[in-house]
Amino acid sequence: MKAGNSDKVHHARDSFPNSILRPLFIVALILLLLDTIMLARTLSLFHFPGELDEFGMAQRGGFGVAVQLENFAKQVGALHLPEVEEALSRLDAALGLAASPAEVAHALSVEAREAQEVIAFAREGGTGLQRNTGERAKIEEQVRELQEEVRVFRKELDQLSQAAGFAELSGPGIIVYAHDAEDGFRSREIIHDKDVRDIANLLFWSGAKGVEVGGRRIVAQSSIRCAGPILLVNQQPVAVNPVVIRAVGDHDSLRDGLFELSERLSADGKRLEIETSEMITLSAYTKGYDRES
Repeated sequence: MKAGNSDKVHHARDSFPNSILRPLFIVALILLLLDTIMLARTLSLFHFPGELDEFGMAQRGGFGVAVQLENFAKQVGALHLPEVEEALSRLDAALGLAASPAEVAHALSVEAREAQEVIAFAREGGTGLQRNTGERAKIEEQVRELQEEVRVFRKELDQLSQAAGFAELSGPGIIVYAHDAEDGFRSREIIHDKDVRDIANLLFWSGAKGVEVGGRRIVAQSSIRCAGPILLVNQQPVAVNPVVIRAVGDHDSLRDGLFELSERLSADGKRLEIETSEMITLSAYTKGYDRES
């Protein structure tokens, strides 16, 4: 009799992970959708009704995910476990310390997924639903379908991250070297921030998938400005004479897009030198901080 009871408890424990597989992947889909929505909002592809600002909406959405994970932990009887409490606490702290939509997205990508995994693998002795072989096979099929949906969402999220500038981007493109006039010292003979902004804008208008100036990725909130003789990109100084601008996209379209500007700059002795490349890798946006930090 005791052996029978032991088999039932063992079977219940084995079936417990299966009972949470479906809600686990549903939560994964929710997280990916929220990541995608926040990135799309950062690109100003749409506006939330009655929104105050991008960061406020992103942070509110992040805390909404935290609440969903807490409810998920409560549903599977794991909310009281120390490791679950610690994971949820780390997520709340990361969201509270976030200072931009990108940092909220990072908190969701790292801390929320870690909390999700901790909850999924947390066990309660003797709990869970017993399922027969047919039900188990049905759940496994649903899991495979959800895994495929997650894979598709991840691919779309990666593409959106690259377009937004928050991930590395590789492909064919051009390298532009913007030179001051030879021996030039007058203001109109020097490449200024306006010239660099014009180059970046024309590259985007000509179909560039991404642009980098002086090793700094250009995104919607980037800044390009002069501080005296220093050119600042994303609040960091970059090398000048030449200023190096790299773009991923169709060679001919990007080169043609700069033709008129090149002619106009040459009237003051300034020069654009353009090289084509079959493989360029643009860095991810670093919010003005050095990559090493």
